[in-house]
Amino acid sequence: MKNKEIINEIYENIADELNISDSIFESASKSYKALGEYLESKLEDYKVEVFPQGSMNLGTLIKPISEADDYDLDAVCKVHNSFNDAGELKNLIGDILKKSERYSKMLQPEGKRCWTLKYADGSHFHMDILPSSPTGKLDNSIKITHKENEKYEFRISNPQGYAEWFDKLQESERRKIFSTKNAMFSNKVEDLKNYNVRTTLQKTIQLLKRHRDIKYLNANDSERDNKPISIIITTLVGKMYTGEESIVDLILKFTNDYMKYIDIDLNGNYIIQNPVDNNENFADKWSIYPERKEAFFNWINDLKRDLIINNFMLKEDLIEKANFLKSIFGGETISKVFEKREKENSKSYIKRDNIATLTSTKTETKVKEHTFFGN
Repeated sequence: MKNKEIINEIYENIADELNISDSIFESASKSYKALGEYLESKLEDYKVEVFPQGSMNLGTLIKPISEADDYDLDAVCKVHNSFNDAGELKNLIGDILKKSERYSKMLQPEGKRCWTLKYADGSHFHMDILPSSPTGKLDNSIKITHKENEKYEFRISNPQGYAEWFDKLQESERRKIFSTKNAMFSNKVEDLKNYNVRTTLQKTIQLLKRHRDIKYLNANDSERDNKPISIIITTLVGKMYTGEESIVDLILKFTNDYMKYIDIDLNGNYIIQNPVDNNENFADKWSIYPERKEAFFNWINDLKRDLIINNFMLKEDLIEKANFLKSIFGGETISKVFEKREKENSKSYIKRDNIATLTSTKTETKVKEHTFFGN
């Protein structure tokens, strides 16, 4: 195999390992469905829609770095009623959860936008419920609740429109690899989507998010505030994706061409426009907090250095290759990738008399050298 092909194959393996497991997906799906039906039952005087949003809905969710951390699931509760007061809507949903014998025990302190349910130990996830109501437009846009300095206000968002845009980007690649039957609906509560087969776009975004998370793993609180946000990464990669790239190609395109998809206005403000709402700028905080802009550019440079320029295939032996990958994607993830490759590809990649076992998540793991990478 040529180096680029090997690199791309390993990146594919890493993305698969980062994806949510079937067992956790099933648990999350049941919990999500039960919550949606409960909210519907308590809001029977209104027309209610409950649907997922964010990375779970887009197929770009990644496993937490630590088993002690949770998956972050997002749900929107869309109440079809005219609310003049955002606090009224926010507390309508909050009060329903507080009165529940089950959900009151799981309910966390009120967040700026959402109510959060922390599921019991062993579930490995928490769920954010975003109260919303329609804007009255035909584009699926919604008014969402936001609380700042003890004052409530409505803000505009369109998670359904964004998901439709993101899905449409992948139509050509999906036709090549599988017949999609992901989107299912049951009355007013939409099921979670289980992407058993994901596209290059989804896998690339998963890798970029994990690289970012590892970079900020030991950062202080101030530095974490500047961490590049997922919606910017997802939007920029989505805008440059054609359906013809490999993961390596798309990462290279992202690190080289990202500025082609960022506008700068006459005042020097950076604009990363929401593809389904021309009035929303995902980089609006960069003018208020310029350190966030610098953090994004610095991360792009690190990304290009780690995944393209100084990629793992340039390391001398298997131990160095493994340790380098662990340093940018996490020890446990890379160990599991190597273990699976040893089991699945032993005849092609590993000499039977010289099998290495990469089971430790520590970077000082010692293994015997073998021909795992094929050259």
